[in-house]
Amino acid sequence: MFLLHAPSVYDFRDRDDILFAYLSDSDSVNVTSVYEMYPIGWFSIKQQLADHDFDCQIVNIASLMLKHPDLDVERLIERLEAPVFGFDLHWMTQCNGAIELAEVVKRIHPESLIVFGGISATYFARELIQYPQVDVVVQGYDTLAPITQLVEAVVRGGRDFSSIPNLLYKGNDRVETTGFSHKPATDYNNVRNDWSYYQNTPVTPLASKLIMTLPNTGCAHDCGWCGGSRFAYRNIMEVGTKTLVQKDNDLIVEELKTMGEAAKHTSIYALQCYSEGKARMHTYLDAVHDLGYRSVFFEQFNLTPHDTLKKMGTSTDSYIMLSPESHDPKISRAAGRGTYTMAEMEEWIPRALDAGVKGVMIWFFIGMPYQDRQSVRDTVTYSEHLIRKFAGQPVLPLICPMVPFLDPGCRFFEEPDKHGYRIHHRTLEEHRQAMVEPLWYRRLNYETKWLSRRGIQDVSYEAIERLVSIKGEHGVLSSVFCEAVLKTIDQTKRLLAEMDHALSLDGRLPATLRDEMRAYNRKILAYSSDQILPIPRPFGGRWFDDVTVPEEMIRELSMTP
Repeated sequence: MFLLHAPSVYDFRDRDDILFAYLSDSDSVNVTSVYEMYPIGWFSIKQQLADHDFDCQIVNIASLMLKHPDLDVERLIERLEAPVFGFDLHWMTQCNGAIELAEVVKRIHPESLIVFGGISATYFARELIQYPQVDVVVQGYDTLAPITQLVEAVVRGGRDFSSIPNLLYKGNDRVETTGFSHKPATDYNNVRNDWSYYQNTPVTPLASKLIMTLPNTGCAHDCGWCGGSRFAYRNIMEVGTKTLVQKDNDLIVEELKTMGEAAKHTSIYALQCYSEGKARMHTYLDAVHDLGYRSVFFEQFNLTPHDTLKKMGTSTDSYIMLSPESHDPKISRAAGRGTYTMAEMEEWIPRALDAGVKGVMIWFFIGMPYQDRQSVRDTVTYSEHLIRKFAGQPVLPLICPMVPFLDPGCRFFEEPDKHGYRIHHRTLEEHRQAMVEPLWYRRLNYETKWLSRRGIQDVSYEAIERLVSIKGEHGVLSSVFCEAVLKTIDQTKRLLAEMDHALSLDGRLPATLRDEMRAYNRKILAYSSDQILPIPRPFGGRWFDDVTVPEEMIRELSMTP
């Protein structure tokens, strides 16, 4: 089986009618608006199939296309021969590229089975299975058993999948369903992920090692915008009241061991650890300490208690990421947070630093209920207050827009009127078409009573432009970094305005403007970056960058045949 991760827009390299604009991916993590990071659950599928004597390989087509602009993808697909090809539709960012790439694979390998899975694939299963290139949709949050049974059946030469749970598939000239009965209540994705492939990846000043750990699925919390929240899991996964399913903690420790001696040069992003109890969290911290990991970034929903802070501080270089979403408690609560006030947070920060935590990052979000333009500006003003108050200390406020989509299945998507939202794209096909809109505000599937789609775009640039300037004024960022970001924002705003004006006149983009858009896209997609450290970083060295396709094959397939 090959698991193929597609770019957000399959033919992004050839497009001069779409602007892959700075901030159209929020710039909150080290990826581009091609969204080249695949779901970490793919490691579990790969290991599960290996445990059953099947060869499963992950090929990151998106990453390869970014790193090797001349790579001939269709010739690469011809080289990838397998009876089953899997595609992720976990979050909606891949809804255009994955469906388009699946069509290419089906054309080249018509006898192979095309399989989709993920949260969004589950939500849109009945629409997704109607695409001609899609043979099977696997529903659920833990699909290890159905996928294994599916591969076993295909390898035996069968196409009758009626005994395999959680499937929609094409058979007997119609769509068949096998129900949705596989819903493990314990031991989520219960295999050990193997990071050993990443041990020898070089560490450079611009490409440090970073892995991720995911100890559970679902969530103990209920943020209204999130497709992984309690409400969303009940809505999408039909799981009743139990929406948090944990992985065996011993397996997480075993995963950490697979980095070997390279652990001392490796950082960890600890996903969803905010849903973990104290005992499991402390066991995890003991393993991080014993194995010598360089640092860990912890997402925290509440203000971490003192004993855990001390444990973090003595285990490794620990960084805490808070996300109150807004400085305004009314907005924070409406977003699903609001578990502490800004005053309480400001009292807590010195205690965290005194306990040995190396830094605190505070994320604010644009696109929340009750949040208007002035409220966003006030959040930036509050961020400056934090920078002044904690001058010289590692306390970093950040702000980003919620792009490109409000998660289908979340509370705000399902109950928009109740929370002040208007939904622009409802179906999978509407989302797929939205991803190729020239202007990123038109890609947004939502707006609020307080901010239009265009307003969200405009205030995002205003807020980040001002916050970057503040960081430069106070020495948080160097003047070189600030000037580069501000220059990019200026160019981006100008291009977006010119595009908007041209499209409003006659619905066309003039050739000269398309030439400039093409040059801009090539520049912006030539590197990755993020707001924490806004410097261009070369592709390669990230855990999700492709390691499957041999370099000699890439060179061969990058030449004109």
